[in-house]
Amino acid sequence: MKLAATIIFLFSLFLESSVTTLPLVFLTLFCLAVLTRKEWIFVIAFIAGVFLDALSFRVLGQSSLYFILYIFLVFLYERKFEISTKYFVFIASFLGSLGFLIIFSYNNVVLQSLMSSIIGILIFSILSRFHKNVEKEY
Repeated sequence: MKLAATIIFLFSLFLESSVTTLPLVFLTLFCLAVLTRKEWIFVIAFIAGVFLDALSFRVLGQSSLYFILYIFLVFLYERKFEISTKYFVFIASFLGSLGFLIIFSYNNVVLQSLMSSIIGILIFSILSRFHKNVEKEY
C-alpha cells in the first residue's frame, strides 16, 4: 500500500500544482486517513500542505492548517460513524472539497466538489484494494 499511496500522492501533488484546481492532495490525504487511521498522517498533511502552498504561490501553512483540521474532524467522527465506507467518503470528500474551494476562492465550487467526490471514491477504491492485500499477507 505504501508504494501505491506514494505514487497516487505524488501524482495528485503534481496535477494540483500544475494542471487542475481540484483538491487532489486533500482527497488523497483524506482517503489515507480513513484507511490507515494512524497519527503520522498529520505530519504528511502538514508537509504536503506547505509544499502545495509553495508550488501554488499561496501563504505557507494555509493548506496545511485546513488538511490537519479536517483530518482531525474525521478522526473525531471515527468513534460515532463507520468512516471506511464509500458513502462516508463521498459525503465527507464533498464537504471537505467544498470547504477547501470556498476558503481558497475558486470558481464553480459545487461542480468541482462533486467531481472531487467522484475522484475521492476512485482513490479510496484503489487504496482500499491495496490496503486489504497488505492486511491479508500478515
